[in-house]
Amino acid sequence: MSDIKINVARTNVTVHRAVLAADAIERILAQRVCESAGLERSGAGVSVDVRLSSRMGSYGSEFEAIVTVTIDHAKQPGAEGV
Repeated sequence: MSDIKINVARTNVTVHRAVLAADAIERILAQRVCESAGLERSGAGVSVDVRLSSRMGSYGSEFEAIVTVTIDHAKQPGAEGV
């Protein structure tokens, strides 16, 4: 007889999974940050920079994203020349 005891449990679940490439992650983050700021990502004078990074922490890998939205007011409709 084996010393290993195996318990089996069956559940009725549905699993949804998505694997995103870095460019898709950047696009989604840029869109969400612009929406949160009340900006149109494709608006005149709006540019977005997304930086993804990872580093080893004390409990394994740590991931972060820095999203910078810059508005060039001189390029917006009705802007006067600077």
